[in-house]
Amino acid sequence: MRHKVILLLGLVVLSMHTLNTSAQDKYLFNHVAVGVEAGTTGFGVELSAPLTHYLTLRTGFTTMPQFSYDDDVRYTSHGNPEKVNVEGKLHMSDWKLLAELYPFRNKGFHLTAGFYVGKEEMITAENTEDIKGLEPNEGIEIGDYLVRPDQNGVARANLKVKSFKPYLGIGWGRSISEKHRLGMAFDMGVQFWGEPLVNAFSPDDNQWVKVHTTDTDVDDLNKALDTIAGIKVWPVLSLRLTYRIF
Repeated sequence: MRHKVILLLGLVVLSMHTLNTSAQDKYLFNHVAVGVEAGTTGFGVELSAPLTHYLTLRTGFTTMPQFSYDDDVRYTSHGNPEKVNVEGKLHMSDWKLLAELYPFRNKGFHLTAGFYVGKEEMITAENTEDIKGLEPNEGIEIGDYLVRPDQNGVARANLKVKSFKPYLGIGWGRSISEKHRLGMAFDMGVQFWGEPLVNAFSPDDNQWVKVHTTDTDVDDLNKALDTIAGIKVWPVLSLRLTYRIF
């Protein structure tokens, strides 16, 4: 992680130097563009403004449609194996602040650094049918943890990532076209969101408890959680359409 921080700081210092040596260009917020985007972070809207000819700031909001996935998982009721349907939902919405550095004056190639900020809770899961009347040592098995339903018969689990997600990437195309009102840009990079944590709500302790997932072939849900927990970065690919207001 240290080399990523050094790279980010280096880009910021280089950007500040560019701003200082190019002050005579008088580009500081002399244009504003609005944009829409689609990609692996979902759909988004943004505003862009230049600091110099070489440096542009972007801010906006992205959101992923709330996809859902359901599967049958096993649990034990009075010593007998049972199955219940569990539905998982994706929650992925972020505010972003990014800086684009254009090393070549008349080219669209750019380096991008910044961050995304959103909710920690990325995936939530709970059973769609009530589970009641279980013995104290019975519940839904997720990884190596027994998820107990609450008094309403609902067992809950979630997957959390860091709410602050640094971003590094490259791209082609200018967020603010100087020759035309309309512009297009393509970006690729990664969000660093740390190690995802799988949690289950314990009604006995009235708090969320971390679940240590294990490699098991019992349930598809367990295998999916184990796979997601190993993903520490999120790949970002996006296509943006921009319109210069002035």
